Amino acid sequence: MTIATEFDPAGASFEDVYASLRRARAEQPIFFSEKYNVWVVTRYDDILRVLRDENLTVKGALEAVQSGGYCPEARAVLAEGVDWTRTGHVQSDDGPDHARFRNALRSVLTAKRFAAMEPTVRKTATALVDGFIERGRCEFVGEFAYPLAMLTTLNLVGFEEAQQDMEQFRVWITDTFKMLLAAMSPDEQVTAARNAVAFQHYIREKIARRRAHPSNDLMSEILENLSTGKAQLTEDELVIMFTHSFVGAGQETTKLALTNMMYQLLSRPERWEEAKRHPDRLGSIVEESLRFDPPLLVWFRVCARDTEVAGVPIRQGERVAMVLGSGNHDEARFDRADEFCPFRETTSPHLTFSTGKHFCVGAPLARLELNVALQELTARLPDLRLAPGQDISYVPNLGHRLLPRLELEWGAR
Repeated sequence: MTIATEFDPAGASFEDVYASLRRARAEQPIFFSEKYNVWVVTRYDDILRVLRDENLTVKGALEAVQSGGYCPEARAVLAEGVDWTRTGHVQSDDGPDHARFRNALRSVLTAKRFAAMEPTVRKTATALVDGFIERGRCEFVGEFAYPLAMLTTLNLVGFEEAQQDMEQFRVWITDTFKMLLAAMSPDEQVTAARNAVAFQHYIREKIARRRAHPSNDLMSEILENLSTGKAQLTEDELVIMFTHSFVGAGQETTKLALTNMMYQLLSRPERWEEAKRHPDRLGSIVEESLRFDPPLLVWFRVCARDTEVAGVPIRQGERVAMVLGSGNHDEARFDRADEFCPFRETTSPHLTFSTGKHFCVGAPLARLELNVALQELTARLPDLRLAPGQDISYVPNLGHRLLPRLELEWGAR
């Protein structure tokens, strides 16, 4: 098989994905995938070139996985809500609009607000462990990673009263991101579109309530910033900002990062032992986990004007897939790149949170959640291990690396 025909990371094992990417970096670091209809970029420096090339835009990039776009029936459903392919948001715009969206985010996502979240994150993590510690086993994604990420997000934006909607949020968010990052049949697109639009209606109702009854929370603050002109957003843009950025991406990528971190640490028990032996250096282990097995494997750009990347011509209208996980494993940037080195010393930052103007504004909160989780789990469940006999299978999604279940156990066998 050629590199181009071999490339299909959706649903593949960790070992298969990174073995294929290692071969691509060595033999054909930029290639065209007929299956996904994208140019695939695998080396760290080339990914940076894509991120910095003004000819390559995020506009339209989030339809990259849906070959030919959404089916007419799904588009009709999207028209009942806010169609994110026509309404801009921070992940889908460049230039002045991107700066406007990012300013609205940064006006409320401050270092002070993130720092103030630490007691809440720790209280939540502690309560979740309390809920299963006596049982001797848990399903980590559903009982810890998702609720920690979701409850933190709800507290951040001011939706504490929405905890009873946790399972509904899971469906809405999953289908919203499937519309962006998963290849689906027309029927699956329609179902996902309905759930994505229902999520939007829920957020719109929350906005109306906060306008009528402001509170001391993020949504009320951003509405105040809009009323005073400190931020500039339309109502539709605000809805998409909450569905895609605050509530959506804010918890989804953290959930995946928590799950990937624990799987990688426990799949090799010596890694878990290192974490327990060095409680003062858990931050380094978190960073290595983010580098080694990032929650977001691939992200996209669209060529707005003819350009080239490392000598490879990219034509207007063509799509580009930056394999962030491959960049994180690039031997030219990281010594022993395919090894998990818990206390790695490097001058190259990983690409997990992107870089430049598209650097993730929620990165400090994600790091806080991963650090607190690792502190609590190593201290309270020191003999944590993977439950034997389970099937480690990834959801077939090109963008995200998603383990739907991870069974853990502790105590006497």
